[in-house]
Amino acid sequence: MKKLLTVCGLALIGLQNVTAQTEDTWMPKQLGIGVGVGTTGIVIDASTTLNRWLGVRAGVDIMPKIKVNTDLDLGTQGLNDNFKDMTDRANKINAEYRQVYGDDLIDLSGLPDGLPENMDVQGKLTNTTFHFLVDVYPFKHSSFHATAGFYAGGKEFVSVYNKTEGFLTPVTQWNSVINGEVDNLPPTALQYIEGQEMIGAELGDYFITPNPANNGNVKATVEVNAFRPYLGIGFGRAVPRKKRIGCQFDLGVQFWGTPKVYAPTYNKETGYQNERLTEEHAGGDGSDIIKIISSIPVYPTLNFRLVGRIF
Repeated sequence: MKKLLTVCGLALIGLQNVTAQTEDTWMPKQLGIGVGVGTTGIVIDASTTLNRWLGVRAGVDIMPKIKVNTDLDLGTQGLNDNFKDMTDRANKINAEYRQVYGDDLIDLSGLPDGLPENMDVQGKLTNTTFHFLVDVYPFKHSSFHATAGFYAGGKEFVSVYNKTEGFLTPVTQWNSVINGEVDNLPPTALQYIEGQEMIGAELGDYFITPNPANNGNVKATVEVNAFRPYLGIGFGRAVPRKKRIGCQFDLGVQFWGTPKVYAPTYNKETGYQNERLTEEHAGGDGSDIIKIISSIPVYPTLNFRLVGRIF
């Protein structure tokens, strides 16, 4: 313990000496704040200078939640007609049986009242991030700078989901009946759904359908890395040297990895899951879309900021 304390003490003394020798050069001389706009959204940050060659800034980039609405044909019209005929026949049998025996022959409580044919879909872009950047000014009399640092935020970049809460509950009820997951549906009722299939979208080897655990909701997402290294160049100083107000322009890229597409799927071996979709198994147009999305490993960053010097 004494040796450890001695080593720590010597380290502190050495660090203090280094600071004393370099404080004129490395102590922050200026402090500023900046507000801007760009491909990262609304930029708000604080900045400081370490010396005339180096500056540091940290802040947040608030991306407005851009939403797009559309509608999706679920392709259940024909199935809905068959479903209505099926339930009408079952109700007729129940009425006749009830007159004689005072009870229902077929338990229909596990079946939905009807199947939706169209769904309102909403897509949302989410990209609010935190950034920490170091500016290097290689030329004494120029505001040109090279910048390195990182952005950090959530993994979910784009999401697409049903707009109405619980809209797909009838679909999950139907699929549960088809899979024999409804306990109170007796064998006598199975003849009315014999030959029917689960409701979902076939995308190559994937069968996309809502997970019953999500209470009638479905969501597909595009996800990227939460930590994103950044490299760029620009003009302007994070803290104006002579004037109180200045401007700064930045152009660079965030390295956010390979974007991944996730969607709720089902198969008999693994059941329901939120699965990553790959171009090898998506097939057709789905494969082309996933290939395009996955081939964008960087996010272009273009920002313009107004900066003000506090002192």
